[in-house]
Amino acid sequence: MASEGWGALRGQPPHWEAPEELRVPTASVAINLAVQMMGSNMIGNDVIEAIASFVSAKVQIELWMGRHDPPLPLQRQFVVGRVTAEAVRGVYESWVEYEKVFRLTGGKASKIVREKEELIRAVRKATDILVHAKSDEPE
Repeated sequence: MASEGWGALRGQPPHWEAPEELRVPTASVAINLAVQMMGSNMIGNDVIEAIASFVSAKVQIELWMGRHDPPLPLQRQFVVGRVTAEAVRGVYESWVEYEKVFRLTGGKASKIVREKEELIRAVRKATDILVHAKSDEPE
């Protein structure tokens, strides 16, 4: 039945809509955010390392969903999509704050320590969310 699974999706709060700047150059908001961050010249290798893990987790969840046999039920796809969007949102919001403070301080590393730590923490939290988004599914 075509409508099977849709009933459980009714009444859900609207999901996060990524800003336009994250909709290019690829179809993946998470990849675009990572590219934006790494291409900014505002971060060091410690942040890049965290971002690389985040990208890997995002790719792995996409591969898992695409290879799932039988295909994931609609409700499960929706939940994974929502969790993924919220993980990306957390990174994006932390990135926007980091970027703002970076510019205000002229990029002085000693003045952005807290924001850098918060950015790394947000990226690692998002990575953990992505890694565990499939954990309750029997393999």
